[in-house]
Amino acid sequence: MTNNWKYIVLMAAAFPSAAAFAQSGDAGRKAVDLERYQEAKSIYTSQLNDKKQADNAYFALGDIYLRTNKPDSAAIYFNRGISANSKSSINHVGLGKIEMMNGNQAKAEQHFNEALKKGKKDAYVLTMIGEAYVETPNATEAQLNKGVDYLKQALERDSKNALANMVLGDAYLKLKNGGEAMSAYDRAIQLDNKYANAYLRRGQLYTSSRNYPEAETAYKAAIEIDPKFAPAYRDLGELYYFAGQYDKALSTFKQYVDMAEKTPATQAKYASFLFLTKNYDQSLQVVQEVLKSDPNNTVMNRLQAYSYMELGQPEKALQAIESYLQKVDPKKLIAEDYEYYGRILAKNKQDKKAIENLEKALTMDATKVEIYQELANAYANDGQYQKAIDLLNKKRETIEPSNADFYYMGNIYMLAGDQAGKAGNAAQASEYFKKADETYANVTKSNPTYAYGHLWRARAMASQDPETTQGLAKPHYEEFIKLASNEQDKYKKDLIEANSYLGYFYYLKGERPNALKHWQMVKTLDPSNTQAQTALNEINKSGKKK
Repeated sequence: MTNNWKYIVLMAAAFPSAAAFAQSGDAGRKAVDLERYQEAKSIYTSQLNDKKQADNAYFALGDIYLRTNKPDSAAIYFNRGISANSKSSINHVGLGKIEMMNGNQAKAEQHFNEALKKGKKDAYVLTMIGEAYVETPNATEAQLNKGVDYLKQALERDSKNALANMVLGDAYLKLKNGGEAMSAYDRAIQLDNKYANAYLRRGQLYTSSRNYPEAETAYKAAIEIDPKFAPAYRDLGELYYFAGQYDKALSTFKQYVDMAEKTPATQAKYASFLFLTKNYDQSLQVVQEVLKSDPNNTVMNRLQAYSYMELGQPEKALQAIESYLQKVDPKKLIAEDYEYYGRILAKNKQDKKAIENLEKALTMDATKVEIYQELANAYANDGQYQKAIDLLNKKRETIEPSNADFYYMGNIYMLAGDQAGKAGNAAQASEYFKKADETYANVTKSNPTYAYGHLWRARAMASQDPETTQGLAKPHYEEFIKLASNEQDKYKKDLIEANSYLGYFYYLKGERPNALKHWQMVKTLDPSNTQAQTALNEINKSGKKK
């Protein structure tokens, strides 16, 4: 749907599974569509003593638990359904869905075959088997196509089955066939023009193709059909987020939260959206409220650590992310977890561990160019300057560097030069300083009136002339003074540095008036500057001797 990793990490799946209930007019089904799961459970529980409704009610209850990530509870209801009705087909499908979620397709197919013994002509049974394949985590193309086959069989049995068309659309979408997906959703709407979920799917598909006006129209059509249809407000809020309309996004998403049942899952989505819109304080408050009732919530534990980091509290962030890493299944860790862990470790001055985790993040997702800078900084902080330089050069091959990139890279060349100089390798040090100047030069070329660019170049040149005998830094310090003198308060410290260099250079050259001018400027900027006073005394003394 978007290249913004935060959406994928924090929000609910863009295309949630179709509500798995037989009757479009089913009150329990409608409650689930509205994400009022407790209400739906109450409705279906009241049907368990009705022989005509019990079989579907057990399945519906199990499916609700499955949708809310409670597979153990789901299994209890599916098994109860089979115990209550030995001829139940749909509850064998439920057990098969659990196995598909667990990655055990062979065992799932045993349940599906059992269901088909008596339900092979039942369009709903076929639809739910199809959905099981479609909604399998990380479904393969073969699994998706198998799902399509079952869904087509369902439609052969019942050509007016809106739900089967909905799930078929989801299958085509995952197969990256947007045209067929849209056709399936359109057929669902033709069969039931009050099918709010089908309009929701249209909106999601238009959002994925960045056709925001059509997506907005589709979401609003769903809301017009049912003004309490919470998922439409959720996705409309996300749409406004993608479009950069953050205030509108947050207010619309708040409508979703107010309409949907107040559960840890709903609050978790709200906390995620607050994070996305950079309301980190509010996000953290909601996160911590959710964790009181759902302490093992994966996304909320992740988000707590991320929020502390964004709020500039690296110590708390470290404690939170290490607690999260102890709780979460390692298979559920994502590239961003390693990225944030690396950033947090770096802020806590644990550079070697930071490097290890940032490298893992890049291994998992090499497209995340923002990690290059973080990793380069960690290498630099650990004294591994050449590795930092190599990484930044790799970043430059991927995206057009900014002035900030040239600044960071120039700084690392400077640090590498200092390190080589201290190790007694003057030639290598000089080469690094030259590279620093060449890098900073990109800034002065693109923005010649940017004072700091000349200051950086002056420092790089001064490092190549440690005795100041050649005056290599002179032109850039002079240009810096020219550009910065009108804002002495802003540039005070750096103006002292520039004038001190020039004062010393002219002193060495025996140009007393120029030396006095620059040292007196240092004294003006900082009346207590002892170096300036000493230099002025020395110059005046040498003048009297003559």
